[in-house]
Amino acid sequence: MANGRQSIAAACIQFDVRRGEVDHNRRTAEAGLRRAAAEGVRLAVLPEMWTTSFNGRPSDELLKASAEAEDAIVRLSSELDMIIVGGGPVADEGKVFNRALVAENGEVTGDYRKVHLFSPNAEHRYHDAGHEPLIVDTDIGRIGVVICYDIRFPELIRYYFYRNVEILCVPSQWPEARADHWRILAKARAIENEMFVVGCNRTGSETSQKNGEEALVFPGDSRIVDPMGKVVSAGSGESEPLIGELEMRRVRTMRRILPVAKDRRPQVYSELWNDVWSTLDQPDEAPQS
Repeated sequence: MANGRQSIAAACIQFDVRRGEVDHNRRTAEAGLRRAAAEGVRLAVLPEMWTTSFNGRPSDELLKASAEAEDAIVRLSSELDMIIVGGGPVADEGKVFNRALVAENGEVTGDYRKVHLFSPNAEHRYHDAGHEPLIVDTDIGRIGVVICYDIRFPELIRYYFYRNVEILCVPSQWPEARADHWRILAKARAIENEMFVVGCNRTGSETSQKNGEEALVFPGDSRIVDPMGKVVSAGSGESEPLIGELEMRRVRTMRRILPVAKDRRPQVYSELWNDVWSTLDQPDEAPQS
């Protein structure tokens, strides 16, 4: 839990992430983080792939520039006394992942690699899928991380609920065409898991990675949602920090008033899962008994 803290200021640093323009993106992110820090923000979430946006299979040069930009933000977390969530592409043993780092006190305390790749925009052609959730205990509370499309998969996020995560951070590039889904899913994940959701969505536009022609427009509708589904703060296209207060007692209150964890029926779910598993197409790994 949040070590007695009653209220925490959180921010979504939404901005127009320019494809391949790492220096510009770093300067923009840093400026937004400094503005947020001046407002007393302790937790900040950046957009998905904030260093580079999506560039197909990134070059070694671009990966190096992205890593340097991430390092600068990690150092900034110490200067600003802020926990910062966000990242870009990373290469590891010949694979390239879409990742989000958690930076605190000038150090990387967590590294999440996107589990569900967004095939409608051909992400699976250029990136490899991660396999592990990420939970980080911080001095403001227990944080879980997912990235964009992951929020459509409640199975993953339910794991965080079972592990007592209080704040779910969601770096995103979610297009205007499905903006209603983003807004509803952020509320749904907050309500069903009785946790805060801090979802940062970018602004601007860029062409689709799938065909290089379709224009994707991003509405900058970042969300901070409390465990009761109340939208604490919502973006409307501005390229500036979106700030909201997280009253941490709301997590404890909701989990006491509506004891979902106590009332769950794991045996029933296990039987249902085992029944349906054999009907699923090409599972990537066997279910655990």
